[in-house]
Amino acid sequence: MQILVEWTNWLGELKVRVKSVCMIGAVGIALFPLASRAGLENKSCGRLVGMYQVTASNDPAFSLKADSEWFLDFGKGSSAGKSSGSVAISLRQNPNVKVRIMAWEYFPQQRSLTIGNPFYEGSKSAVAFGSWQLLPASDGIVLERGAYQTSLHMLGEGTY
Repeated sequence: MQILVEWTNWLGELKVRVKSVCMIGAVGIALFPLASRAGLENKSCGRLVGMYQVTASNDPAFSLKADSEWFLDFGKGSSAGKSSGSVAISLRQNPNVKVRIMAWEYFPQQRSLTIGNPFYEGSKSAVAFGSWQLLPASDGIVLERGAYQTSLHMLGEGTY
């Protein structure tokens, strides 16, 4: 607040109307969340890379139990404009770990991610595991399909 008063006094010396300064400040404050969200969307939703841990989920595909943890490893992910690849999906139920290697494809225009088996045993057809909308989050991404949501927290090096 002190800074606003100092700015107002300084601008008053420049013969700028206080009403104009307040209006510009209000517009800036109103647009800031939109600008920061747009930056967050471009940063987190446009690029799948590295290891993520499921921190919350009501999706049956990633059902959380007291003794289980889900991890998704996109490896180098969508770097260099690549929009598909393989993902290791791990379910850790101490002391056991089950890992499935699946294919993923990201559709940037729809901001959707599809994960599935590239083929089904005895068939030449691909089988989808699920398709989700990607939403930005401060520490990762949120996968949403219908009423289901799964929060993915991006893990740093050596935390898995």
